[in-house]
Amino acid sequence: MPSLLAMTIAASSLTAVADWAGWHFVWRHEKIGDEPTPRKHNPSSIFISYYFPFMPVLAIILGPSVIGLYNIGFQKVATLVLFLFLGIVTGGVAASGFSVKRKQIEEKASRELIDEQDSLPDFAFEHLNWTVAMLALSSLSWFYLLLF
Repeated sequence: MPSLLAMTIAASSLTAVADWAGWHFVWRHEKIGDEPTPRKHNPSSIFISYYFPFMPVLAIILGPSVIGLYNIGFQKVATLVLFLFLGIVTGGVAASGFSVKRKQIEEKASRELIDEQDSLPDFAFEHLNWTVAMLALSSLSWFYLLLF
């Protein structure tokens, strides 16, 4: 069985790649009204999307098994809290993407009657399934790490 560090690196990488893919292929093309949505260029969104998923890796590396900066109790608590938080957040984002997909499908006929454009263009909507699936898989991997 792979080590906790290897599985955490895999889950962190999957989360960062899924977040990037969702933004790059789907959400940066979303329009609300006549304005495009804000882009992901502010420091807080970059931190949450690309740095925060690797914090459990940092917690394990700084623990007693690698560097030994703090004891095993702190490492366990820190990783469990981060695993839980990342599992909830990635699961929530996946559920949100799924609900956007369902809403867009259900309201398509209504929007056509009033000549309103979809919030997601067709090319972005095509990528929604696999980016949501990646986020759901990422959430499952965090909960797996939390439970085992």
